[in-house]
Amino acid sequence: TVTMRNITVIRNGAIGDFTLTLPAIHSIHKAFTDINLQLIGQPNNIQLCQVNLQVSYDDPRLTPLHRTGPIPQETRDLFVDTERILVYAVDSERQLERQLTQLSIGPVLFCDPRPPADASVHIVDHLLSPLQTWNIPPARRSPHIELNPKDYRYAETLPSMPDVVIHPGSSSPDKCWPEQHFCALAAQLAKRGWATAIICGPIEIERGLVGDSLQPPNLRSLAGLLSCASLFIGNDSGPGHIAAAVGTPTLSLFGPTDPRIWAPRNTRAKVLLAPTKNIDEIPLEIVFEAALQLLESRHDER
Repeated sequence: TVTMRNITVIRNGAIGDFTLTLPAIHSIHKAFTDINLQLIGQPNNIQLCQVNLQVSYDDPRLTPLHRTGPIPQETRDLFVDTERILVYAVDSERQLERQLTQLSIGPVLFCDPRPPADASVHIVDHLLSPLQTWNIPPARRSPHIELNPKDYRYAETLPSMPDVVIHPGSSSPDKCWPEQHFCALAAQLAKRGWATAIICGPIEIERGLVGDSLQPPNLRSLAGLLSCASLFIGNDSGPGHIAAAVGTPTLSLFGPTDPRIWAPRNTRAKVLLAPTKNIDEIPLEIVFEAALQLLESRHDER
């Protein structure tokens, strides 16, 4: 039997970071339809992209790549059919590059995943930029998550489907609008007849923000739930990017981070930016009015 070669993409990082890399992954997939795609990253994130070859970034077989010395056979076996490798990582000592070059039949390409100095370049375009080296055109410039029937199973177990899904968390406390504001917003929307639910992930559960919230068991269940909603409201965080990637309108609140770089990419994505970069200063009334406008325009479309 002839073994099919593969292209390996290494992308560690948080949920939003991975989601924003999906256009690059999709573009590679489209350019090399006769080659398998192998993804190395956080298992929770990789599931957002339906590819057969998935390896956890924490797999002990990858440890030798981060140190000098001979590469054991079990590590070589992971890359045995690899035709080329794209790595999103900071590799200042070029240690990873030296080891990977020994494993790939073809080129190894590195991209620093941190935002470029030019604040007018959206992070999606920055993450697409290394593909020019391989003459791969962008297949799309916004993240897209393809859903299948089982991704909706969690949403189907809920007693009722929310119109609005709110996520009060983020990777950093200074990116979080006050939790009491989100609770007040949910109450105000409910008074206007919009069924509203708050979702919590591992970070929020750890911080004790659970309360009466929904907790999807994995990211594909989260994506299925968000795709059924009329609006997602949250901070600059991963679930907002997932919501945009399934086509749901988003209202994102930004404080210290720059929406020109980090805003969800969706024609229905709206951002409210704190003028002083202090997210606490975004008034509740402004968020409520923006949410109502988005909900009413969505309702009119239907």
